[in-house]
Amino acid sequence: MWTNYLKMAVRSLWRNRLYSLLNLVGLAVGLAASVMILLWVQSELSFDSYHREANRTYRVTNTIRLGDGTMVWPNSSLKLGETALREVPGIERIAQFRVAFQPLVFRVGEKLVSEKEVAYVDSTWFEAFDYQFVQGDSKQVLDDPNNLILTEPKARNWFGSAEAAMNKIVRLDSINMVVRAVVRDNPANSSFRYEILLPISSTLRDLNVRRSEYGWNNYNYQLFLQLKPGIEPKKVAPQLTQIYRAYKKDSSVTAGLMPLRDIHFSTDFKSDYLPKGNCSTVITLGLVGLLILVIASINYVNLTTALTSQRAKEVGMKKIVGAGRMRLFWQFMGESAIVILAALGLALGLVNMSLPLLNDFTDSHFVLDFGDISLWVLILGSTGLTLLLSGIYPSLLLSSLKPVEVLKGSNILNSQNAGFRQGLVVLQFGISLVLIVSTLVIFRQLRYTQQMNPGYQRANVFSFMIPYIGLSKSADASQFIKTRLRETSSVAGVTSADQNIIDVFGFHRGSLNWEGKSDDFTPEITPWSVEPELQSVFNLKMVTGRWFRRDMKLDSANVILNETAVRNFGLKKPIVGQWFEFQGRRGQVIGVVKDFHFLSLHQPIGPMVLYNEPNFQLRLFVKTNPKNTPRALAGTENVWKSRFPDVPFEYSFLDESFDQLYKADQKAGQLFNVFSGIAILISCLGLFGLATFTAEQRTKEIGVRKVLGASVASIVTLLSKDFLKLVLIAIVIASPIAWYAMNAWLADFAYKIDISWWVFALAGGLAVGIALLTVSFQSVRAALMNPVESLRSE
Repeated sequence: MWTNYLKMAVRSLWRNRLYSLLNLVGLAVGLAASVMILLWVQSELSFDSYHREANRTYRVTNTIRLGDGTMVWPNSSLKLGETALREVPGIERIAQFRVAFQPLVFRVGEKLVSEKEVAYVDSTWFEAFDYQFVQGDSKQVLDDPNNLILTEPKARNWFGSAEAAMNKIVRLDSINMVVRAVVRDNPANSSFRYEILLPISSTLRDLNVRRSEYGWNNYNYQLFLQLKPGIEPKKVAPQLTQIYRAYKKDSSVTAGLMPLRDIHFSTDFKSDYLPKGNCSTVITLGLVGLLILVIASINYVNLTTALTSQRAKEVGMKKIVGAGRMRLFWQFMGESAIVILAALGLALGLVNMSLPLLNDFTDSHFVLDFGDISLWVLILGSTGLTLLLSGIYPSLLLSSLKPVEVLKGSNILNSQNAGFRQGLVVLQFGISLVLIVSTLVIFRQLRYTQQMNPGYQRANVFSFMIPYIGLSKSADASQFIKTRLRETSSVAGVTSADQNIIDVFGFHRGSLNWEGKSDDFTPEITPWSVEPELQSVFNLKMVTGRWFRRDMKLDSANVILNETAVRNFGLKKPIVGQWFEFQGRRGQVIGVVKDFHFLSLHQPIGPMVLYNEPNFQLRLFVKTNPKNTPRALAGTENVWKSRFPDVPFEYSFLDESFDQLYKADQKAGQLFNVFSGIAILISCLGLFGLATFTAEQRTKEIGVRKVLGASVASIVTLLSKDFLKLVLIAIVIASPIAWYAMNAWLADFAYKIDISWWVFALAGGLAVGIALLTVSFQSVRAALMNPVESLRSE
């Protein structure tokens, strides 16, 4: 019996091979796109879950109360971890971690290499977190402060292979470090993708440093706790808070525990150097993946139900000879399963070919590992959903046909499912319109972030950091390099600050005072240490007052405020000349600088206090004339080598650094555009199939009309107008949905575009154009057909 069903299914598919091919391609492309999206979504949602003890691993957070506000800090003191392990019975082990805030320079053989992905971890790190050791052993490898652990790619980069790296000596500053282990690179969905791991003890050799790091007020390390089985985190957090009360004598800090799996999407922190995901992006792309499956399934349903009249007599005859409804239902479900399984095979081939592109684009390592159970859950889930969406209704419809009505020649096609098909076309193009509007809005917002004037000039400016070799020595080196560069003809300007202008991170509460300030008002501000030349290099505009001057010694205590600070502080006019106390130094407000964007457009411009403290200004900026940039770079490198001969010269242009602020947004937008295009393409395939079927059904009508003098244009209009009506209905229904969705997406930006009416007009025009282009091909072909061919049998 099942063999006969299979034969009949194959014959039916072959008899309608054009529609079968359209179904196959649409389902295959839809499944391939959905599987790739779901691979990425699964990776984002499963961040850090590969650790065996992830369910009972938590990061300690500290909520600090400052005046009328609070600040959540992801870092803790080294002292807290050791004290908690000793005094809180529910803790099984602790693990502590800190990144190297500046690139470290290693001497490997005869070459110097500068490495950014470096982290310090304590001796229990490999007990708390899972790493795959290629060489060496996890036990006691972090006990010696002179040991070094490399990832396998870094070992190959330095020494050619993991085996060759073992026990090799590399020099860090004046200390010999020995490679004692090589581990596999962590997966893409790991928060700890660092290439070099050093013991925390290697930073505590100096007695003064050790005393400072173990102070209760030094929040420099991320503290992870693994709780004993059955211990609730809500019981442990208050005990950590009590430790602060007992040892730190501080009632302003409240400890909390954040599950390891929640860190990737956490947004509550002022500073967190672990990689972050965007939950709204994950949800959006996940919905796009689901919509692609829905659109592909709609194509199948539309084309299958459109062929009802061709299968009606087959169903009628089978029922007359005794076939039951359930037997017919499973026959047609079998046909759907054959098409979907064939589409799945084609889809897996498409995924396999496309994964390298997805990996390069997302910096991931996705593979089709058919031994991975989670991959099969994803694939079979997508396939099963597609089968349910596309197979059940056509099977129920075909198996429910009444043999008497069928054999009497009733118009089964129009009377039973034409309205349903039209509703599906409206749904399909409604989804397409939402995607078109979303693509236009995302493109405009991302272009806005790139083209908007940030309030300073960043073109032809490159930046680099002075290595930290002690505060006074680094400051002297900074001054030496700036003096030499100012004598270089290819350099238009040189200045320095404590941070990069495109991403000035910082916060400060307290140590602020001015005339009229109330004691309970403790605003959070961003401090930025700058020097007199910075205004001219970046062309910052002054609203009132002046900039810092080298010939004014009192400027070491004076400050400049931005416009937002003036508004938030409620300073009385005139602003310039008022006394202002900052970080224990009392001076004056000497000027107000026009607001500029020192963070990304996701965040509003906050109050900023600019001050002049040369010792902290280790970030240098060099402005060049456009034609002299290569000479300026070469000259800067020569000056650098004269002061730091053993340190590689590394720089970045501000335009590149600015683009990095929106790199995640750009990638998410491009992924959205690609998959939206795929969804629209699948919609067009379905519309093309319906147009083809409609033209075939009305072949004789077209022939009669041509004999009676109808023009090609009138016939094309006749065949296209019904589809255009459906597209117009879709536009009306989908426009408010698209407006709501895009307003929700734009809410993540503090500075954003307005969604203009013309976006919907353009999207509607594109939808109509796409529909016309798709339908017109078959309409013109039918209209040009010789009427003799269609009327020959009449």
